[in-house]
Amino acid sequence: MKAPLFSETQRFDQLWLRIPMYALGLFMMLLFARGMYTQFIIGEPWGDNPMSDNGLIVATLITMLTWIGIILLFEKSKLVTTIYMNELRLRFPPFFSKEKILPVSTIKSIKVRKYNPIWEYGGWGIRYGFRGKAYNVKGNIGIQIHFKDGKSLLIGTQKPEQVKWTIQKMLADN
Repeated sequence: MKAPLFSETQRFDQLWLRIPMYALGLFMMLLFARGMYTQFIIGEPWGDNPMSDNGLIVATLITMLTWIGIILLFEKSKLVTTIYMNELRLRFPPFFSKEKILPVSTIKSIKVRKYNPIWEYGGWGIRYGFRGKAYNVKGNIGIQIHFKDGKSLLIGTQKPEQVKWTIQKMLADN
């Protein structure tokens, strides 16, 4: 396979998302750690209606594992878009690691456009909206693809000018 014309990797690295997520996760873990300390080390029941010791252990483990899982999910998530002369390829691990291959021959139209992630797709991530499917992690610029079978896909990008140039080159050569 020839070298790609364009490649972009995007992550959920927005501070407005990370700070509250980490703060809430830390708060929940510390809260349950305090409960464990109070109930097991000090020997006083934790709260007005305390759980049994086994219940507190299970609740603490579930809380900690849930928050560790959420944080790992955000840390490992990335949207990888690669454009070759005859196809686009997408990966969005850990949601899907196997590349989705979109041959140019299946595409009716493709363009870079501004969009409203909340109104059009309900936010960021792997989204389904009235305008079709979207893969996006941040921002409001995307590659809008309409396929010959009537389906639509929007792929978020942080490099709109590079993508425009790449699409023009790809379409001119196909």
